Amino acid sequence: MRKAPKTVVCLSLALAVAWPAAAQTRLPRKSPAERRVQEINRDLQQQQRLQRFEQQNQFETNQLRQSIDRQRTFGNPTPPAGIRTCPAGSVGC
Repeated sequence: MRKAPKTVVCLSLALAVAWPAAAQTRLPRKSPAERRVQEINRDLQQQQRLQRFEQQNQFETNQLRQSIDRQRTFGNPTPPAGIRTCPAGSVGC
């Protein structure tokens, strides 16, 4: 029976020493204003990511359009040298 009180006393001392250390590891709660600021910042970051994506997409689309326009403008309108075309109305070349 004598061990039980010693155990209780030792356990209570250990908890008394450990409790303040555990309490110090917790962070204080955020205020509603701080949570709102963080939410706004997250929304702004997401909008910036979306805007960068849209700008990159528009840039690539414009590059493709320019490439197609260049091919149309500077492309070779005559057939390649290996292919012969016959004048209209002729029966073979």
